[in-house]
Amino acid sequence: MKLLGFLLSGLLFYLAIRGMRWELFTETLSKLDLKLIFVPILFVILSCAISSAKWKKIAGYGVEFKEAFVSLMIGLFINNVLPARIGEIARAYVLSKKKAISFTYSVSTVLLDRFFDLIGLLLLTFLFFPRSSLPSRISGFLIGFVGFMLLCVGILISATKESFLSRIVERLAKKGKPFSQTVIDRILEIHNNLKRINSTSNIAYLSLLAFLQWFSMSVSLYLVIRCFKVPVNPLHVPFVCAVLNMGITLPSSPGYIGLYQFLLVYLLSIFGVPKHESFPISIVYHAIWYLPYNVLGLIFLLSEQLRLKELSTLKR
Repeated sequence: MKLLGFLLSGLLFYLAIRGMRWELFTETLSKLDLKLIFVPILFVILSCAISSAKWKKIAGYGVEFKEAFVSLMIGLFINNVLPARIGEIARAYVLSKKKAISFTYSVSTVLLDRFFDLIGLLLLTFLFFPRSSLPSRISGFLIGFVGFMLLCVGILISATKESFLSRIVERLAKKGKPFSQTVIDRILEIHNNLKRINSTSNIAYLSLLAFLQWFSMSVSLYLVIRCFKVPVNPLHVPFVCAVLNMGITLPSSPGYIGLYQFLLVYLLSIFGVPKHESFPISIVYHAIWYLPYNVLGLIFLLSEQLRLKELSTLKR
């Protein structure tokens, strides 16, 4: 799987630059307004702050904003430097150590956090869906994809119901094995701690935070585009950002290098942005979040006295 990710990243990076008119690429780079480039970074940090507030609410256990923020940034850093996408497990591990809570429970809060991330991306896609601007084939595919993801969301919500949990616990209890009882205890622990957010108001609040988190990343992308003085309809950018972030779930090298460039170049091309403009945008926007994530993540990793070798063994 690791080798597949690197091969796919290399192929997609090649496809992103294939046919590039390099003299026009250089001309586009010369238009970059470096005086304004720090502004998109502020919206990236804002997105991380909103994400941390969302995870803090999900985690409970008296988790402070700073603890959630530190753990999140370490996880993002790990995703960028180590293969196998273990950043989510790493941030759960860091939080469990900081708060002395069950690692199983901590992982479950990360999964629920990612679930709301998906809701936020789907909301962004739905609200800014440019149906009239998309080729019918792409529009149909995306509508089907969004519908499938909404179905998955519905199934996940149904799976949290008390009746569903009771059936699982009953089947495990019939096995009568010590391991089965351990699994039951873990399931009940997770359910009892997470059911406190199972209300309409909490779900709406967390969904709103997820939407604002990804909308902030959309604003960052739009500002990067404006730094290059490339004309793009601002109402199209949130849609591009949402599909981009759903697309990077595909296998790739650490940090999504290659995959990120290909997706962003392709999505911007739908709205008439040529490759010599979209490719430098993809490079700069990638760096806008990649560098802060890595710098802050490394600082927090060192401050927590953790080692990459310790975190790289988590998935085993």
